[in-house]
Amino acid sequence: MRRPTTRSRSHDTDSMDGDPEIGESYVVTRITNGVPEKTIAIVVATKQVTDDQLRLIRAEKEKLQTNTPIEVSESAKEEPNPTAMHTLYYIHYEGMDRRLDEWAERNRFLGFASSEKPSPSMGIQKVTRSQRRIDEEFNHLPVGYEVMGATVAKLEREYEERTKVRNIEMVTLGRWEIDTWYFAPYPAPFDQTVHLFVCEYCLMYFNDIKLYSRHVKLACRRRTPPGNEIYRKGNLSVFEVSGYQDRQYAQFLCLLSKLFMDHKTLYYDVETFLFYVLCEVDNEGAHIVGNFSKELDTGNNLACIMILPPYQRKGYGKLLIQLSYELSSREGWIGTPEKPLSDLGKVSYRSYWWWVILGTLENMETDTVRASILSEETGIASADIVSTLYPMQMIKSWKGDHIVRASKRVVEHCRSLGLVRPPSLLLDEKCLRWEPRRPRGPPRTRPKHK
Repeated sequence: MRRPTTRSRSHDTDSMDGDPEIGESYVVTRITNGVPEKTIAIVVATKQVTDDQLRLIRAEKEKLQTNTPIEVSESAKEEPNPTAMHTLYYIHYEGMDRRLDEWAERNRFLGFASSEKPSPSMGIQKVTRSQRRIDEEFNHLPVGYEVMGATVAKLEREYEERTKVRNIEMVTLGRWEIDTWYFAPYPAPFDQTVHLFVCEYCLMYFNDIKLYSRHVKLACRRRTPPGNEIYRKGNLSVFEVSGYQDRQYAQFLCLLSKLFMDHKTLYYDVETFLFYVLCEVDNEGAHIVGNFSKELDTGNNLACIMILPPYQRKGYGKLLIQLSYELSSREGWIGTPEKPLSDLGKVSYRSYWWWVILGTLENMETDTVRASILSEETGIASADIVSTLYPMQMIKSWKGDHIVRASKRVVEHCRSLGLVRPPSLLLDEKCLRWEPRRPRGPPRTRPKHK
């Protein structure tokens, strides 16, 4: 699978002599959908590889990114030299998510990044505070250390240092070979395996393809996740898995999810969590698509959510978000996802919240409404309503309460901006066979929108 891509501006370069150094910024060539472009990257780490290892790395890249040209030096086309060593550089692209980090060869480096500040003649315009709020909200800019508290910033730096280099490059899962995104704390020796093999039914992992194939063909008898099937519509099914009852599967699920999530800290202490595993079902079995977890007895109706890259952009993320709110509604309380949200999670949640909120406001015969009342109507927490509407200046404070501007003109303006994208897959409550074990209140009714 090709990693997500982000367009970047071009940059000036200062000439460089010698090899790139850790901690320095450079202008490098980055391939985006087969098109080379210049962008700034910082060198995070280096490693030495042999001729054979370099050929293997190039072959895996070519296999996973068939539209990406791989530059092969003349020396690499020759017979492998058992004594030759090559330096690879692990680079992080400026202003981009860490899932885009990668190992690069020396010929990708064009020069030092210019230290000159952009001048007004380059077309940089001053941004107002309201424009900045909207830009940060809808372009999902990364949060800098300077806006974090001192303790949070310290922990964030320590976490990034521990996980700065992705340890597993690829994972085979069923019929998919997937390019991974982030560091995952698999136990040794699997933590340093370039290519990991994972059984799609029991999620057991291997670093040897022969052992993996033998397990899939002969040893694994499972064809669905453990737990109870609580939802089935068409070829989609959701299983509720208890971290207490199925501890090993839950741990394996967390490790697999960590390959595609940057801040998942739940690996082995899974006993107090429930997991909802979404699968595509066919004659061979239930193939895992993604999942979300929920910690028991908290104010959060979702802890982490992950959709595997081959299944993204199919509406599965929003389907699981709808499910999390439907479970909360049946339990009789208003839930909220655990914060902070990832950049992809924020995109999905904001889109869902806009869809529900604007659909509800359109049916209200009033120009203003308290956020607490809108929360009762939508099942969305007041804080999430405020954070969603604030960038559009739809929130004002009055006597310690948050008031939502709900006039038809404001709602129509928001719709004209394309903020509302209805889910491509709607949860069918009639297909959900689930009752709460310990209700927190009378069942609630989720709003219905088209």
